[in-house]
Amino acid sequence: MKIVYCKTAFAGPISGADEIAVMYAVELKHAGHSTAVLLVHPPAANDSLAMRLRDANVALTTLASPAFTASLAAGRKLALRAMRAFSPAGPLIRSKSRNVVFDLMQRYHKRCCAYLRREKPDVVHVLTPDQGAMMLIRAAHACGVPVVYQEVGLPFHPPGFEEVYERFVTVLPLCSRVAVLSPGLMQHTSRALPQISSLNVLPLISHASNGTNHAERTSSVVRFGFAARLEYLKGPMQLIDGFRTAHQAHANVELKIAGEGSQRKDMLTALRNYRLEPKCEFAGVYNTLEGREKFMSDIDVFVLPSLTEGTPNAIIEAMAHEKPIIATAVGGIPDLVDKSVGILVPPNDASALGQAMSKLAGDAELRRKMGLAARRSYEKLFTSRAVLPLLTDFYERLAKPGQTGTAHPNGHHPWAYFNS
Repeated sequence: MKIVYCKTAFAGPISGADEIAVMYAVELKHAGHSTAVLLVHPPAANDSLAMRLRDANVALTTLASPAFTASLAAGRKLALRAMRAFSPAGPLIRSKSRNVVFDLMQRYHKRCCAYLRREKPDVVHVLTPDQGAMMLIRAAHACGVPVVYQEVGLPFHPPGFEEVYERFVTVLPLCSRVAVLSPGLMQHTSRALPQISSLNVLPLISHASNGTNHAERTSSVVRFGFAARLEYLKGPMQLIDGFRTAHQAHANVELKIAGEGSQRKDMLTALRNYRLEPKCEFAGVYNTLEGREKFMSDIDVFVLPSLTEGTPNAIIEAMAHEKPIIATAVGGIPDLVDKSVGILVPPNDASALGQAMSKLAGDAELRRKMGLAARRSYEKLFTSRAVLPLLTDFYERLAKPGQTGTAHPNGHHPWAYFNS
């Protein structure tokens, strides 16, 4: 069985859709299947995801030239500058820019079809609802290849993306299947896209070492960790306010932040105003598996106060490292975090977040129990051993309609019945 994973581009070091595509491709390759990745735009020369694919002997093909990709990136920068300089015209500039990108993507339809006819995949799997994905779905449909679109977040999210999604949903009827990452997201997606008659749940695969560094660090300091883009929708300012509350109750707490973004300056200002800057470390963006392992091993509790989410890779990575979780009850997070694994708080509620952080800062035994429960949940839901049989069964049913897929050799995944 040959599966081709398709995206417009690799979006950066902290991108859930990128990680999902690469992990699926690599793990299925290790299991003996034929996999490949097709991008419209070529990645950077030193892109860590591209290197992971190369190391796993997964073919990576791109449709656009580096020169075209560079010129498109330059055009986006000009559009952003224009929106900042002429803010009243921002929505119009954004809309016009998106139309231009949509038109440009259609130029690669024939090239994509030629690739698919040459490679003859059994299934095409597309991620990320953007203009390039529309072209990729149309090309697969035109070539008669079963195509899956996987929604890794929430339809019509984040705010400001509605216009793109309204156009994107017009190609969903061309898909053989539409998949989501968890049962909760299935409910959200069914409400947002009632025209989709059936949805499937395909959990992501997350990898963590099997070493002994998962347990809580032996230190009097309790270190909270946050790994996400430093943007409004990830709740970084609520994180700082919650940390302030926890520090007022427990002076031995620290905060370690991985990520970059537009709110970094505001976070630093708030930390200075609260006189907490010495208690916080900005670790930058980890872009390797080793960097992720080091970050997760160096914290005691993982915190993600997002205002909107799908199924955050970072939470699952923290669970794999036996870290208790504090997160907001949005999107697919409640599918991952129950009261045995961590504490859920309402979005945009810094007070509730601070109380949760204070509770775990002061209770080492609770942290230990939640961490162990988090690891057990991770092993049951997100390891290769748990997910690959579900994934291969899904692809086999899609590639060979009417035939029963391979039985799960180790018992059914807890979410398997959503795909019956």
